[in-house]
Amino acid sequence: MAGVALFAGCSTTSSPQRGVDYPAPVVTPSPPRTGDAGAPTREWRAAGAGLDAAFERSAFLADSFYRNADALLQQVEKSGAMGVNRGFELAARKGGEWFIEEQRFADTVIGAGVNRNRMDLIDAGLRALEWGYAQQSGDGSFPCRDNFLGGSYFVAATAHSLWLLETTGYARSYTARINALRPKLERAAHWLADNSHPAAVLAQQDAYSSRHFLTGYALAASGRYLGDSTLALVGEDTIQKGLKRQHTTGYFQERGGYDASFQAEALVYLLRYYDHAATAEMQRAVEPALRLALGWLESRVSPRGVITITGNTRTGAAQERDRTGAPRRVSAVAVSRAFGLARHVLGDSKFETLARAVATARQPG
Repeated sequence: MAGVALFAGCSTTSSPQRGVDYPAPVVTPSPPRTGDAGAPTREWRAAGAGLDAAFERSAFLADSFYRNADALLQQVEKSGAMGVNRGFELAARKGGEWFIEEQRFADTVIGAGVNRNRMDLIDAGLRALEWGYAQQSGDGSFPCRDNFLGGSYFVAATAHSLWLLETTGYARSYTARINALRPKLERAAHWLADNSHPAAVLAQQDAYSSRHFLTGYALAASGRYLGDSTLALVGEDTIQKGLKRQHTTGYFQERGGYDASFQAEALVYLLRYYDHAATAEMQRAVEPALRLALGWLESRVSPRGVITITGNTRTGAAQERDRTGAPRRVSAVAVSRAFGLARHVLGDSKFETLARAVATARQPG
């Protein structure tokens, strides 16, 4: 996508919104809900600087993954369906499957809208979130296969999108729609935090360490956005479980070994957590792990930006298939985004050099 020119002649634009410096809420313990994973008794306050918002508006993303904004816009149906869910709708919802995680790409579309100052993209991203929540069950879950994993992706995308819109000032233009999403996000996040999920589902979190960071960020970011300490602290505990799965060389264990693509995904969620959903104490615990993990990922990238797939346990050699049935490839987008985000959150310019190299290199597979 980085090499495709942006045609914005039909775009909907407006004057850039002024960002809002919202202070992180001090949250006292919330009353426990039935089934929530533990009743937190400690205070929580996010200490991050929110530099992820600057990354989302960066020249790097404008030059690369947000460059062809019209192509991103076309990924969202008028109904809001995305990915394989578009085919599910075309088949009149008969005999097919839908997956809630496909709607997580709303976050990318909204990010591009903020980056390019295009209200049509933000509208489309919100439409995609609304499509997902239209499928929600009364208990907050989503009645599709792999709904704990899928729900984690979707809740993380929702929390990040709404946080970004609020932080950058665009939320003012969508107050009614965002207010309608808030209770639905709350129900979904509390369903994830419920400690009664099947043991097999929770065991997969340890087998795939990136999922601890995904779910941990989803809960902590939702907790920050909603002012809900129960969610924030369960998210913190989940992040800590992921940190314990880090190998001494820096990788987070993934299916019995390492995987560069899912290392990058874990890093994106851990960097976001560190940036705007962690307490000061957790930031101190997370930063050494972040730097070690980034160093390991850097060791898997050539000077030309080519990602080494040798030894990967999940991507690059047809070990797994995605929702379309295609072999799961290493994600240059995830690797590049992890480095780009690290440049803003940790303040080291070498990470942008790496991000740009990966974004422009021809990758294996």
